[in-house]
Amino acid sequence: MTTVPEVPATATGPTAGSVVRGSRGPVLVVLALVLTGLVVAVVSATGPRGFLDPNASDPSGSHAIAQLLRDRGVAVRRVESVEAVVSHPATTVLVPFPEALSADELSRLTTNAGELVVIGATGAGLDALAAAVTAGSPVPVEGRRSVCGLPSATRAGDVTLGGTTYNPTGAADAIGCYASGGRATLLRLPGQRLTLLGSGDLLTNGLLAERGNAALALGLLGSGRDVQWLLPRPGARNVQGERSLGDLVPTALKLAVLQLFVAVGALALWRARRLGRVVVEPLPVVVRAAEAVEGRSRLYRAARARDRAGEALRAGARDTAGRRLGLPAETGQTALVDAVSTRTGRLPGTVNALLYGAAPGDDAALVRLADDLDTLIREVAGT
Repeated sequence: MTTVPEVPATATGPTAGSVVRGSRGPVLVVLALVLTGLVVAVVSATGPRGFLDPNASDPSGSHAIAQLLRDRGVAVRRVESVEAVVSHPATTVLVPFPEALSADELSRLTTNAGELVVIGATGAGLDALAAAVTAGSPVPVEGRRSVCGLPSATRAGDVTLGGTTYNPTGAADAIGCYASGGRATLLRLPGQRLTLLGSGDLLTNGLLAERGNAALALGLLGSGRDVQWLLPRPGARNVQGERSLGDLVPTALKLAVLQLFVAVGALALWRARRLGRVVVEPLPVVVRAAEAVEGRSRLYRAARARDRAGEALRAGARDTAGRRLGLPAETGQTALVDAVSTRTGRLPGTVNALLYGAAPGDDAALVRLADDLDTLIREVAGT
């Protein structure tokens, strides 16, 4: 009795080891991102944060100018509503976000007997303040020269200003400073004891030490006995103004993500150099035709390449039919369709649709195409 040696089964699917090796890179990248986020979260949680917040010590906060004012005997009090503002002649009220207040609330602030400093007021805000001023297009925040008669601006010299621009329309005593295109980015209305600032960036911790920013800030806010810093509680309209989502992302996190991308790119280049050029060589073993077909079909299925799979089936059927009919390899479409139609008795249109038709739309159509091509080849062979 002859025993046929058993052919060992060949694994065509991924093994556990290959899956682990292939997933190490993505897992390490995800772990690096998580660790970076944790580090940034820990660093960011060391104190309060907030744009133009007198209690915030991050670069966008204003703790530095608040402390400078306190060192000079000026009390700084953070208030969250117009009702909490105390009116007396020696007070200065700073409104960093006038768009967070209603027209009625802004109008009530104008009755304060002290100074009123408003940042970035436009349109309805200016009307509520009863300021005879029009707002122009915003300009970049950058270094600007004073060139005006306002004492605090003269002492400060060049400062970092920009943002909304202003042009007085009916106030004869208006003093415009740090102009851009004829419009001021700082406008003082002495008759109303009102100062309009186009941008509050010079009050932030990150820019206060530049140019004459600190001197101008002290001149505008330090003329009275105290400063009432009006920051409406969170949720009151648009407290943060027109700041984008990118402005709210900590700079440290942006730098960390950038460094991570650079590291991944460097690693990819390093690994690419190690791979070298592609070398073509014969396989060290003989691969059975069935395994090659199954492997290619798995690739087609993974890529959902039904069009390529269908064309491969049709190309094989055309080649087989041509050889069965004794036709040369360069036989054209029309000649092959006519020959197959004559042999099988099928209509030329039906044969043409099978051998040269459209790509199958789904897996079921691909299976039907394979069955129909098998039937056609059997008919050509006469079996």
